[in-house]
Amino acid sequence: MTSELSDVVSVLGGPKVLGRALRSPEDLATRVREGLPFSSLTAVMERYGIQREVLCAILHLSRRNLLRRKEQSRLSADESDRLYRLARVLAHANRVFRDLEESAEWIQAPNPSLGKQQPLALLDTDIGAQQVDDVLGRIEHGIVG
Repeated sequence: MTSELSDVVSVLGGPKVLGRALRSPEDLATRVREGLPFSSLTAVMERYGIQREVLCAILHLSRRNLLRRKEQSRLSADESDRLYRLARVLAHANRVFRDLEESAEWIQAPNPSLGKQQPLALLDTDIGAQQVDDVLGRIEHGIVG
């Protein structure tokens, strides 16, 4: 398993939460298509201090559907894909800042490079996730801004 894949799996709660070992991107893609366990959403929310309403907005998930998913113990494929996108960006932030608390703070703080928006607020779209990844890449390479 690549380091990047391992980082994403860790953000999602690890193999215990995901229910099996994932050894390749294909394994993770299959797991996302099947629907990630609801507990992976809980793991992300708790580890990064993300409010339920914010996470629902990122996943395009109504409060009612959130309760349904909790009862079913599984997210839909689309919701899982959006949670994977969030986890991928969080894993990138963890690599850049090398500290989970610092990553959690950065992802929720208004950022001048993102029009003073919180990076987390942009993760409801792929375009927004790319913008956040770009800023993280600049920080990673010492280009502040």
